Amino acid sequence: MNSNQQRRIFVARLLGAGLAMYTLPGRAANEVPLKEDEVEAKQHAYVENAAKVDIKRFPEFKNTQKCGSCQLYEDKRNGWGACGIFPGKLVKEEGWCDVWG
Repeated sequence: MNSNQQRRIFVARLLGAGLAMYTLPGRAANEVPLKEDEVEAKQHAYVENAAKVDIKRFPEFKNTQKCGSCQLYEDKRNGWGACGIFPGKLVKEEGWCDVWG
């Protein structure tokens, strides 16, 4: 392999790694905290504090269910993290929504 081919491979890998980092969930530069009154939050009964979950509406809820313990929660930062349910938004670690799992 000549140096020209090596350089092309290096650049291709570098670009691929950059693209992968850019497209990973929870890495968008424009992430903002999700507010409870937003449409997508209301669609999934999102609350910033799991203690506010409506037990009558969600009788199966357990107080150990919080965004921070959900499989969809990632990229934790100062009590906030990304969630696959709410792209481009951050959810509170102590929060909860009806997709918790």
